[in-house]
Amino acid sequence: MVTFSKFVRVVQRRLLEGEIPDGYVFPLLEPLFLIDTHMSFEERLKLFGLATTLPKGFMACEVGSYLGASTCFLAAAASLKQGHVHAVDTWKNDFMPNEPAEDTWLRFCENTDRFRLWITAHRGMAREVKDRVPNVELLFLDGDHSYDGTMAALADFVPKLNPGGILVMHDFLYDTVKDAATDYLKDRQVEDLGRTESLKAFRLK
Repeated sequence: MVTFSKFVRVVQRRLLEGEIPDGYVFPLLEPLFLIDTHMSFEERLKLFGLATTLPKGFMACEVGSYLGASTCFLAAAASLKQGHVHAVDTWKNDFMPNEPAEDTWLRFCENTDRFRLWITAHRGMAREVKDRVPNVELLFLDGDHSYDGTMAALADFVPKLNPGGILVMHDFLYDTVKDAATDYLKDRQVEDLGRTESLKAFRLK
């Protein structure tokens, strides 16, 4: 017997259903599920759904873009509502210990090319490029999942959220992520928007 631990790509047919603004959403979203990601089917749909609740012309930012799957779901919503997505990453798998160290920038660009008009990429460490990101209506954090890394991302980017903005955090089942969020948000007025698997959302009042 050989014990191993390795991520593998899994393609699974799933039924896409639910309330949608118009029939164009189906062909818009379907090819995006083929992009490699650590997010589940339900998490990706939830992220898209949250973005579609934002006002017309919204700005969103994600910290931790990897190969662009989540970027595309946010940008798909942006394309429907004349919004824009700011993607922040080094594209070198710096904080992904179970992934090989590699430059994923070209794969990100290929995967997100269809939405390039709705995406601005900021390549570098989050703290180094934060000032390039404007105020936003949605912030999605999926970068460094250590306690200190999560706290730093919250401190650097949550102040960019406009009043009533939505904070979304992936891998919220990790104690480090959950504890950092609890500590950072404890003195702030927030509305709990629920959790979809490991995707947690809050509205900052």
